[in-house]
Amino acid sequence: MHHERVRPWFLNLKQALFDRGGLEEIFRHVRNLVVATLVIAAGMHAVEHPDIIDAKGLLSIPVAGYFVFSTGIALFFLNFADGLHRLGKIKRHVALQLLLVAVYVLVTVRVAQLILALRMTPS
Repeated sequence: MHHERVRPWFLNLKQALFDRGGLEEIFRHVRNLVVATLVIAAGMHAVEHPDIIDAKGLLSIPVAGYFVFSTGIALFFLNFADGLHRLGKIKRHVALQLLLVAVYVLVTVRVAQLILALRMTPS
């Protein structure tokens, strides 16, 4: 009896991931998250270490760093909003949608924390 319920669920998951482009969507979203977090890290680095970068231009290094940092934050939240919007389109039970959103929030925040932590490790 239990085996009969698992099989359709597994087939639906398989179709969603492989036949309807779900896996591609997940990788696209994670790639965007990583890029946004790296942009944030680059901006933070420029603000914290303006003397390391020897550049002459219209903006001082800390001002440029804040601009880059702000751009990364905007990209992060746009990607986050896009993910929540796409999860909201899933035509499933509300409890499943809430579970997916909770997992999405936890994973997104944790991935960003890990990338920023890698920036802090000495080379």
